[in-house]
Amino acid sequence: MSITNSNAEGMTSQLTRPLNSLITLCLTRLSRRNETLAPAPTHVSHHDIRVPVRNGQTSAGDHIKTLFDCDLPADKENETFVKCLEKAQLQGPGIRFVVIGSENYVGKWLNGGRRGHGLNYKCFAQQFVSSPVGPGQRNFFEQTLLLGEVQYDDITKQLNDMAQAEGIEQTNIKYGENKVYDRMVEEASIRCQRRLANIVRCIARCSLRPICISGGNEDILGLGYGVHLGRTIARGTPSNLTLGNFDCHGDYKNLEERGAHSGNGFSFLNTIGILKKYAVLGLTPYENRESMMEHLISTNCWYRYLDDISLIGAPNRPSLYESLLDMIKALDAEDDEVPGLCVDLDVTEDLTTVSCPATLGFTRAQVHELVQEFTRYNKPFFLLLAEGMPDPMIPLSEGINRTLGKYQAGLVACFLRNCISVPHI
Repeated sequence: MSITNSNAEGMTSQLTRPLNSLITLCLTRLSRRNETLAPAPTHVSHHDIRVPVRNGQTSAGDHIKTLFDCDLPADKENETFVKCLEKAQLQGPGIRFVVIGSENYVGKWLNGGRRGHGLNYKCFAQQFVSSPVGPGQRNFFEQTLLLGEVQYDDITKQLNDMAQAEGIEQTNIKYGENKVYDRMVEEASIRCQRRLANIVRCIARCSLRPICISGGNEDILGLGYGVHLGRTIARGTPSNLTLGNFDCHGDYKNLEERGAHSGNGFSFLNTIGILKKYAVLGLTPYENRESMMEHLISTNCWYRYLDDISLIGAPNRPSLYESLLDMIKALDAEDDEVPGLCVDLDVTEDLTTVSCPATLGFTRAQVHELVQEFTRYNKPFFLLLAEGMPDPMIPLSEGINRTLGKYQAGLVACFLRNCISVPHI
């Protein structure tokens, strides 16, 4: 089913109407040095992660903060949550970065991707807190708050209940097979993005830099919209976005195709008028439709195909580093613009624990260096790592899941290390 222009306008109006005042999070709590954790307050949803104990060595989890180390909010109201974040900024070295998890299957399903199992944030967090602290690293870990994961269970439960009431079997259903179900999922996707935006708005309002560990690239919509709202409140003037994306897919499809999903988050931000510049590096020509590329070109976005980059020093094509500099130049932000970076993990070749594995892409070392250099030059305010999907049949701390967790933890640490010299805003 194609979505009409009026339906697309309806989706944008759903996203941009005033957000509610409730925070819905499953908070992260760290167990350090074999300490016995006191019972959590009954109003707080949480999960515990144990920080490993190594003789003569500290881990990142010994220095990273959680809301359990600060004053927990007494309720779920926005203003209480904001005050809690403001207090965290004043403790010790002060919090500058907030890590948040977000994963729901609806946006990926709308784009034909694999649903995932809600394990990506936990997979990342366990490896992140277990990271050894090397020389000069303690400082940026101490300024990081590991917040927790956005909860979408009530939205997906309502979707399941509605489908059951309509007699719809969801197991193998695909988009376009049932118009009623399609519309249900589209509305659920918008609700998920509004919920993420509500939390990110509070973070950005406090001038804290959000880092989102996401199951799908549709979360750039909630993350970007939340940053826009939060920075606009903090600055007192409209704050639009300039976004860089390392990705083999452009994720810039027309809104008329399938609602808000993992393939059109950036074009959605452009449609609502807050994305001023967009650049994507690493596209593969046989995985991006002509209609999407035409849309990308028509809105003056910068892009470069992987085939147009020399990874071996060929003289007739720009090198990867030269391509990165061209990308950064295209994203040169004005004073009223907020820069951000998205890394779609499917740009990494032969990484199977993603929702859409690619056989051609950058190596993990190349992605790491791209994040390092982009962060150093562009100074992004926020980071999105998207599309990680651990294998549910393997323990999160073993095999390919451990590799995925360490890979994401390394990229976040790289972002933190290169952002730490950026002045606090």
